[in-house]
This record gives sequence, C-alpha cells and structure tokens, in this order.
Amino acid sequence: MRPIVFEMETSDPDDFMTLLWLADHAELDLRAVLVTAGSRDQCQLIRWGLDHCGRQDVPIGALHGPGWWASAEGSKARVSAFHYKVYGHAIHDHPVGEVVSGPELLAAVLREGAQSGAATTVLVGSAPKNLGAAFRRDASITLPRWVQQGGFAGDNLVAAPLEKFRGKTTCPSFNPGGAPKETLELLASPRIARRLFVSKNVCHGVVWTRAMHAALEARLEGRGRRVGLATMIAALDRYLVDKGVGKAMHDIVAATCVVDEAVCERAEVEIYRARGEWGARAAAGTDTFISIGFDEGRFLDVLAG
Repeated sequence: MRPIVFEMETSDPDDFMTLLWLADHAELDLRAVLVTAGSRDQCQLIRWGLDHCGRQDVPIGALHGPGWWASAEGSKARVSAFHYKVYGHAIHDHPVGEVVSGPELLAAVLREGAQSGAATTVLVGSAPKNLGAAFRRDASITLPRWVQQGGFAGDNLVAAPLEKFRGKTTCPSFNPGGAPKETLELLASPRIARRLFVSKNVCHGVVWTRAMHAALEARLEGRGRRVGLATMIAALDRYLVDKGVGKAMHDIVAATCVVDEAVCERAEVEIYRARGEWGARAAAGTDTFISIGFDEGRFLDVLAG
C-alpha cells in the first residue's frame, strides 16, 4: 500500500470526490487529510466523508487549527452548497471530532514515514499551504513525492493543447496561484525528491460524461463496489444532471497519478511564474515533471482499481 496525505479545499466539488475515492482504496494508505483554510464546516464535511468510508482512524489537520474558528475570518462558511445537496444535510449534525494543526500533523506523518522507510506521497488539490508551512517550520522533514494539481504546460510542451489554451505558454493557475511563495519554495527545495504537476492544459479536458460512466461500469462489472468509489460516481452523475454538463475531473486525475503516473504523459521541466501566470520549460535534472498528455483508458483502469 502506498502511504498518502491529501491536502484539499472544499469550494470545487472534485476535491471531496477525490477524498471519497482515496479513503477506502485498497492500494492506498491514507495517513492524514489536510484542509485549507480549515474552517469548522470544512473539517465537519471531511470527517463525515472519512467516516462514511469507514476511515474513522484518519486524522484531520487544518491550516489554522480549531482555535481560529471563533474568529470573524474563521467562522466564514467555506463548503459549497453542492456538498449538502448531494450528500445530505445530516452532515450539519455530524461530529467534527478532533482537528489538529495541519502543518504539524504533516510533519509528524513525514517523520514517521522516513523512520519506517515508507515512500509517502503528498497529493495537493488546493494551494499547497499546509505543505509549504510544514517545510518552512521544520527543516528536518523530507518528502519522497509531491503530486500537485495545477500549473500549466503550454504549446512549447503539449503536442495537442486544449483549444482554449492554444497559443499560450503561460496561464493563471488557481492552486499554485493561491500560494505562490510556498509553491516556488517547494519547487526549489532539495528536501523533495520528486514533483509531479498535473497541468490544466491536460486535466481540464477530462470531463465526466455518460460515455465515461459506461466505460467505468464495464470495468467494474461483476466486482464489488467500495463505498468511496460508489459515492464518487453518484456525485459525478448528480453534477451532470444538475448542471447539464459534466464535472471536469481535475483532482481525480491527479489522484490516479499517485497510483500510476503513466495516466499522464510527462515531461521533465522547470516550472516558473511570470507576471502572475505559471509556465513550464523543458529542463533536465530537476526531478520536476508536468503532464503533457492523457491516457483515458489507463485513467479508467486506475479509477476502477
């Protein structure tokens, strides 16, 4: 089993869908969930999701910690209405349980992994604020692999760019753009052995459709259906019905790359920021890779487990 820590947010529904897929996956050992910014409603939703998948053992870490909840900023609602509509308003009554400091929890998990020889992956579907804070505060920790949803690979790297990105070599990117200093520090850190960015020029083209659902169901035929996977599929279907368009599966694609990096074709690069936008250029020896292509068949195979 691959040990993994997931850092997420709750405004875009696919972060939580990704958590459901990760929580009870037979090949993944989910060691912790970190949430940015870490308000009470976010932690309550995550606790419900973990408990729903039988993962009462997985700890939750919040960027600012529960002491922040009583502040004006900390008491703001940060969970989109989609979650309550799809998963049920009973989430409001679910016990939040213990919530600890996200950066401290991550540092503890990474130290434990280093001592046991486990090659831990940190998957980030948000701005990497918990990860960045942990590396700033604790100079002793190291990370075998960081998988980040976001960043941009442009026409200089992608042979078949999405139409909306054609002609571009840089582009704004929400996740690294939410923590630019932390992202650049982590990219430069010699304490991270391998980095993989799943760029928007690839994952924005992966959209849930009825045809994709049918292809996944064909792979699952005759097999048991774990709770996390089934709940994720139901949520994707609900989004398709409610919105009339499929959900772009940004973080779900990044999560499948944790299991099999070959879901996305990759290029070794230097990732940079220019005028508030993100780009990547080919470079050797960086141990930093970005997605430049996508294998849908492989993606569905990994989704099905």
